[in-house]
Amino acid sequence: MRMPLALLALAVLGAAAGGGAGREEAREGRFSTPEQQRCRWELRSAAGASELRLSCRAAGGGAARSCAYRGEPRRCPAYGARSHQYWRQILSRLRRRLHPCAPGAPLSARLCGPGRAPPEAQLRLLPDPGPATPAPAPEPTEDPAETYCTERWHSLCSFFVGFWEG
Repeated sequence: MRMPLALLALAVLGAAAGGGAGREEAREGRFSTPEQQRCRWELRSAAGASELRLSCRAAGGGAARSCAYRGEPRRCPAYGARSHQYWRQILSRLRRRLHPCAPGAPLSARLCGPGRAPPEAQLRLLPDPGPATPAPAPEPTEDPAETYCTERWHSLCSFFVGFWEG
């Protein structure tokens, strides 16, 4: 009876202390830019590294553009006590950008500005992976008129093949 009670007490203390080191935390929200782009963001943090994913769409309903920023904000000494303020400052910087997914300077909060934290604490835009697989090159097609008609009848045959294929 004492062993399960001790395990329960350790589990409760571990949960109160913030869980394990590998615990993943996720938050999400929305904002608009000065160019009236509507953006959705999702924050994923696990084992020291944090990734902020964005998906922005123009107000007129254009194509959505997605990107991600990654960094290690836990390397900033002020992050531990004021992580909520850190993320508010980062999102405030993103809101002020005309195009949040456009390449630019790394994102950093005032809490962890230059001289206060190592460069790894800044969030950097990840390179766009591009298409997963390259599009296959079109195979060269032969003219059916050349394949099935003799040279003498090529022009007439070409006319009817073109008519048939539309």
